[in-house]
Amino acid sequence: MTDERADLGVGDTGYTIEDLSAYLDRGRTPAIAAIDNSPECQAMLDSMERVGGFARDLVEQDVREHPALDEGWLGGLLASISREVRAGRDIPLASPNPDTTLTVTEGAVRELVRAAGDSVEGVVVGSCSLDGDVTVPGEGIRVHVTISVVLNSPVPDVAEAVRQRVYSQLLAHTELTIDSIDVTVTDVHLALPTDDGSPS
Repeated sequence: MTDERADLGVGDTGYTIEDLSAYLDRGRTPAIAAIDNSPECQAMLDSMERVGGFARDLVEQDVREHPALDEGWLGGLLASISREVRAGRDIPLASPNPDTTLTVTEGAVRELVRAAGDSVEGVVVGSCSLDGDVTVPGEGIRVHVTISVVLNSPVPDVAEAVRQRVYSQLLAHTELTIDSIDVTVTDVHLALPTDDGSPS
Protein backbone atom coordinates (compact mmCIF):
# COMPACT_ATOMS: atom_id res chain seq x y z
CA MET A 1 0.00 0.00 0.00
CA THR A 2 1.37 3.42 -0.94
CA ASP A 3 1.91 5.96 1.81
CA GLU A 4 -0.14 8.94 0.62
CA ARG A 5 1.71 11.23 3.06
CA ALA A 6 4.92 10.67 1.08
CA ASP A 7 3.38 12.76 -1.72
CA LEU A 8 3.02 15.72 0.65
CA GLY A 9 6.77 16.25 1.03
CA VAL A 10 8.77 16.86 4.18
CA GLY A 11 6.47 17.97 6.99
CA ASP A 12 3.51 17.82 4.59
CA THR A 13 4.76 21.04 2.97
CA GLY A 14 4.92 19.67 -0.56
CA TYR A 15 8.68 20.33 -0.64
CA THR A 16 10.90 17.31 -1.28
CA ILE A 17 14.40 16.52 -0.01
CA GLU A 18 15.74 17.80 -3.34
CA ASP A 19 13.82 21.07 -2.87
CA LEU A 20 15.27 21.50 0.62
CA SER A 21 18.77 20.77 -0.67
CA ALA A 22 18.39 23.44 -3.35
CA TYR A 23 17.02 25.87 -0.74
CA LEU A 24 20.05 25.21 1.45
CA ASP A 25 22.41 25.71 -1.52
CA ARG A 26 20.78 29.13 -2.11
CA GLY A 27 21.49 30.13 1.49
CA ARG A 28 17.78 29.76 2.31
CA THR A 29 16.97 32.76 0.12
CA PRO A 30 14.54 33.93 -1.01
CA ALA A 31 12.76 32.84 2.15
CA ILE A 32 10.00 30.25 1.78
CA ALA A 33 7.55 30.54 4.67
CA ALA A 34 6.23 26.98 4.34
CA ILE A 35 9.76 25.65 4.87
CA ASP A 36 10.83 28.16 7.50
CA ASN A 37 7.69 27.54 9.58
CA SER A 38 7.89 23.73 9.42
CA PRO A 39 9.72 22.05 12.34
CA GLU A 40 10.25 18.95 10.20
CA CYS A 41 11.82 20.98 7.38
CA GLN A 42 14.02 22.89 9.82
CA ALA A 43 15.23 19.64 11.41
CA MET A 44 15.93 18.24 7.96
CA LEU A 45 17.87 21.35 6.93
CA ASP A 46 19.88 21.31 10.16
CA SER A 47 20.82 17.68 9.58
CA MET A 48 21.75 18.36 5.98
CA GLU A 49 23.99 21.25 7.05
CA ARG A 50 25.75 19.14 9.69
CA VAL A 51 26.61 16.27 7.37
CA GLY A 52 26.80 18.16 4.09
CA GLY A 53 30.55 18.61 3.66
CA PHE A 54 31.43 15.27 5.24
CA ALA A 55 28.93 13.35 3.11
CA ARG A 56 29.99 15.10 -0.11
CA ASP A 57 33.61 14.11 0.51
CA LEU A 58 32.59 10.50 1.07
CA VAL A 59 30.42 10.43 -2.04
CA GLU A 60 33.27 11.87 -4.12
CA GLN A 61 35.62 9.26 -2.68
CA ASP A 62 33.16 6.44 -3.44
CA VAL A 63 32.73 7.67 -7.00
CA ARG A 64 36.51 7.82 -7.50
CA GLU A 65 37.02 4.32 -6.12
CA HIS A 66 33.84 2.80 -7.58
CA PRO A 67 32.89 4.72 -10.76
CA ALA A 68 29.74 2.62 -11.26
CA LEU A 69 28.25 3.87 -7.99
CA ASP A 70 25.90 6.83 -7.86
CA GLU A 71 24.91 8.85 -4.81
CA GLY A 72 22.78 6.02 -3.42
CA TRP A 73 24.56 6.15 -0.06
CA LEU A 74 23.77 9.84 0.41
CA GLY A 75 20.26 9.41 -0.98
CA GLY A 76 19.56 6.66 1.54
CA LEU A 77 20.86 8.84 4.36
CA LEU A 78 18.65 11.77 3.39
CA ALA A 79 15.63 9.48 2.99
CA SER A 80 16.24 8.14 6.51
CA ILE A 81 16.49 11.67 7.93
CA SER A 82 13.28 12.61 6.14
CA ARG A 83 11.39 9.72 7.73
CA GLU A 84 12.69 10.44 11.19
CA VAL A 85 12.02 14.19 11.37
CA ARG A 86 8.28 13.51 11.29
CA ALA A 87 6.69 14.42 14.60
CA GLY A 88 5.75 10.89 15.66
CA ARG A 89 4.50 10.22 19.19
CA ASP A 90 4.14 12.89 21.88
CA ILE A 91 6.50 12.28 24.80
CA PRO A 92 5.17 13.70 28.09
CA LEU A 93 7.26 16.01 30.25
CA ALA A 94 6.76 16.84 33.91
CA SER A 95 4.85 20.08 34.45
CA PRO A 96 4.88 22.25 37.59
CA ASN A 97 1.27 23.15 36.84
CA PRO A 98 -1.17 20.20 37.03
CA ASP A 99 -3.45 22.00 34.57
CA THR A 100 -0.72 22.22 31.93
CA THR A 101 0.41 19.36 29.70
CA LEU A 102 3.95 19.51 28.35
CA THR A 103 5.24 17.24 25.61
CA VAL A 104 8.12 16.92 23.18
CA THR A 105 7.73 15.13 19.88
CA GLU A 106 9.47 11.87 19.09
CA GLY A 107 10.86 13.52 15.95
CA ALA A 108 12.53 16.20 18.06
CA VAL A 109 14.15 13.55 20.26
CA ARG A 110 15.38 11.60 17.22
CA GLU A 111 16.90 14.83 15.89
CA LEU A 112 18.60 15.34 19.27
CA VAL A 113 20.06 11.81 19.01
CA ARG A 114 21.17 12.44 15.43
CA ALA A 115 22.84 15.75 16.31
CA ALA A 116 24.65 14.12 19.24
CA GLY A 117 25.98 11.30 17.06
CA ASP A 118 26.95 13.63 14.22
CA SER A 119 28.93 15.74 16.69
CA VAL A 120 31.44 12.90 17.17
CA GLU A 121 34.34 13.46 14.77
CA GLY A 122 34.20 11.27 11.67
CA VAL A 123 30.63 10.06 12.30
CA VAL A 124 27.44 10.41 10.28
CA VAL A 125 24.27 8.97 11.82
CA GLY A 126 22.34 6.84 9.35
CA SER A 127 19.19 6.15 11.35
CA CYS A 128 17.88 6.26 14.88
CA SER A 129 14.83 4.82 16.56
CA LEU A 130 13.23 4.68 20.00
CA ASP A 131 11.87 1.27 20.98
CA GLY A 132 9.35 1.16 23.80
CA ASP A 133 6.30 3.16 24.82
CA VAL A 134 7.66 6.71 25.02
CA THR A 135 4.17 7.97 25.93
CA VAL A 136 4.35 6.32 29.38
CA PRO A 137 6.55 8.17 31.92
CA GLY A 138 9.21 5.89 33.39
CA GLU A 139 8.83 3.21 30.72
CA GLY A 140 12.22 1.79 29.71
CA ILE A 141 13.36 2.81 26.21
CA ARG A 142 15.96 1.23 23.94
CA VAL A 143 17.67 3.61 21.54
CA HIS A 144 19.00 2.16 18.29
CA VAL A 145 21.49 4.19 16.22
CA THR A 146 23.28 3.24 13.01
CA ILE A 147 26.37 5.16 11.97
CA SER A 148 28.92 5.49 9.19
CA VAL A 149 32.47 6.24 10.32
CA VAL A 150 35.73 7.43 8.84
CA LEU A 151 38.50 5.12 9.97
CA ASN A 152 40.55 7.59 12.03
CA SER A 153 40.14 5.71 15.33
CA PRO A 154 39.30 2.13 16.34
CA VAL A 155 35.66 1.47 15.46
CA PRO A 156 34.67 0.25 18.97
CA ASP A 157 36.05 3.50 20.43
CA VAL A 158 34.02 5.58 17.98
CA ALA A 159 30.85 3.61 18.70
CA GLU A 160 31.36 4.06 22.45
CA ALA A 161 31.92 7.80 21.98
CA VAL A 162 28.61 8.02 20.10
CA ARG A 163 26.86 6.00 22.81
CA GLN A 164 28.15 8.29 25.56
CA ARG A 165 27.38 11.49 23.63
CA VAL A 166 23.82 10.36 22.87
CA TYR A 167 23.23 9.28 26.48
CA SER A 168 24.47 12.58 27.92
CA GLN A 169 22.24 14.59 25.59
CA LEU A 170 19.16 12.47 26.32
CA LEU A 171 19.86 12.76 30.05
CA ALA A 172 20.23 16.53 29.81
CA HIS A 173 17.26 17.29 27.56
CA THR A 174 14.62 14.60 28.08
CA GLU A 175 12.99 12.69 30.93
CA LEU A 176 13.16 9.33 29.16
CA THR A 177 14.27 6.24 31.06
CA ILE A 178 17.04 4.81 28.88
CA ASP A 179 17.54 1.06 29.23
CA SER A 180 20.19 0.82 26.53
CA ILE A 181 21.73 2.60 23.55
CA ASP A 182 22.68 0.24 20.75
CA VAL A 183 25.12 1.63 18.18
CA THR A 184 25.59 -0.32 14.94
CA VAL A 185 28.34 0.61 12.47
CA THR A 186 26.99 0.04 8.96
CA ASP A 187 29.71 1.70 6.84
CA VAL A 188 33.41 2.25 7.38
CA HIS A 189 35.27 4.67 5.10
CA LEU A 190 39.00 5.12 4.79
CA ALA A 191 40.28 8.48 6.00
CA LEU A 192 40.41 11.01 3.20
CA PRO A 193 43.96 12.04 2.23
CA THR A 194 45.16 15.55 3.03
CA ASP A 195 47.03 17.79 0.58
CA ASP A 196 50.34 16.16 1.52
CA GLY A 197 48.96 12.69 0.84
CA SER A 198 48.67 11.59 4.46
CA PRO A 199 45.33 10.44 5.93
CA SER A 200 43.25 13.28 7.37
